[in-house]
Amino acid sequence: MDLQLAGKRAIVTGGSAGIGFEIARQFALEGIDTAVCSRSIDRARAAIDMMGVAGGGRLVPIEVELRDADSVAAAVDRAVAELGGVDVLVNSGAEVSGNVPEDLANITDEFILRSFEDKFVGILRAVRGVVPHMRGQGYGRIINLAGHTSREAGAISAGARNSAVVNLTKALSLELGGDGITVNAIHPFTTMTRELPDRLTRMATRHGRTPEDHLVKISARTSLGRLVTAEEIAHFVAFLASPLSVALTGEVVALTGGVGDAVYF
Repeated sequence: MDLQLAGKRAIVTGGSAGIGFEIARQFALEGIDTAVCSRSIDRARAAIDMMGVAGGGRLVPIEVELRDADSVAAAVDRAVAELGGVDVLVNSGAEVSGNVPEDLANITDEFILRSFEDKFVGILRAVRGVVPHMRGQGYGRIINLAGHTSREAGAISAGARNSAVVNLTKALSLELGGDGITVNAIHPFTTMTRELPDRLTRMATRHGRTPEDHLVKISARTSLGRLVTAEEIAHFVAFLASPLSVALTGEVVALTGGVGDAVYF
């Protein structure tokens, strides 16, 4: 299937690592010129080198701090200037949850406020930056990475911020749909990324397991019996970024490999 993505222009926050890395790489393979955004310009450049994409879309390194409104505005301006516009925004740039305990005994006000500014407010800032450009051309795709913690209790900050991202996604879709802009969210679960081994070690230690045992334990929660890979998520995001996905907006899709037995309708 031709996703009609060649020549499109995208901004991917958090593009130097994790799921964002694979999304930016897949975009380039699809012929999308992509701004790879990271808190560190050096990490963005290193990630682009590691992607090893030749002959596809251009990959442009951009530095941004999502907790700084001026930094986000400047990053969007730089990306638009480099790419000649913007058609797609993927909000993947936030600290991954699960690295620290988020129960009542350990959570702090400071952590929650920092986490919300990093993800929820960071997404809002990036959207504010791109929407005038998308409105002007009558086309846009905004894809927000939320997370499975919004559907289960236990991680106070992560669950709340991901639920807030879903609510924001719906609100934006209602406001922007008439301008030809769709807005959707995805829920990853623990995902196979280049960074997962280190994260597994931290999570396993907290649960008194070995990393190998912890991987088996969380993989067993999925219907597939294994964790979804970042590349598999990137394939779905490429569809969401395409003109062919126009019928889908204001929705959240769980890309977890089938975690849980709750029925959503």
